Amino acid sequence: MPVTQMKLQKMVFFAHGLHLALHGTPLIDESFYAWKFGPVIPRIYTLYKSWGSSKIIDTKITAVVDFGPKLSHTERETVEYTWEITKAIDGISLSNWSHAEGSPWAEAYRNGLGENSLIRNEAIKRYFEQHIANQ
Repeated sequence: MPVTQMKLQKMVFFAHGLHLALHGTPLIDESFYAWKFGPVIPRIYTLYKSWGSSKIIDTKITAVVDFGPKLSHTERETVEYTWEITKAIDGISLSNWSHAEGSPWAEAYRNGLGENSLIRNEAIKRYFEQHIANQ
C-alpha cells in the first residue's frame, strides 16, 4: 500500500499515541491538530503537500528536516511496530479509524472546538491506553 500524505499523518499519529500509552512519553515534540480528514501535524503537511493525495515517491525532502537526536530503542520499536500493522492499510481507512467516536480527533473536532483545534497529548494517551487495555 503506497504512503500518501493522509496515510503518513495517520501513521505518525498512531505511533505517537502508542508510544504515549506504552511509555508515558511523546514520540514527537510537535502537536497534532484536528483537521477535516483527521489528526495532522502542520509541518508534515507542509513538507509533503505537493504530493496531494498521490503516493509520496521522492523522500529526498527528509534530508533537509532536522529530526533531532536518534531514536531510542523504545521509539524505534514503536515506529517499526506501527509500520508493520499499518503498512497494508490505506490512508482513507486509517482516516476513518482516526474519526471514530470517542477518538481524540472527535473530541477536539466534533465536540465544539472545531477545525484546527489542538489535540492534547493527554487525550491521545488516554485513548490509546483504553485501546491497548481492550486488546
